[in-house]
Amino acid sequence: MFKVENTNSGVKAFLGGFSAEDLRTKVSECQDGNCSCDCDPAMMQKITSIEVESEQNGATITIKGDVNAAVIEPMMRGCLL
Repeated sequence: MFKVENTNSGVKAFLGGFSAEDLRTKVSECQDGNCSCDCDPAMMQKITSIEVESEQNGATITIKGDVNAAVIEPMMRGCLL
């Protein structure tokens, strides 16, 4: 399951079947510019913080900044799934 929704301060996504540790590694690579996916550097600059938390049956990523689900969901699918 992959679900992305807007919040008051950014975007929250639930990724079923993923561990928080695996997602932290992928997120860190994108933040550092060392990922193999199509992360948009301009979009990464709009993000003020990214938090990854373990959930039952998956993990949640909370992204704060000037982002919205419609724009960031395709990038997340390409980078994380």
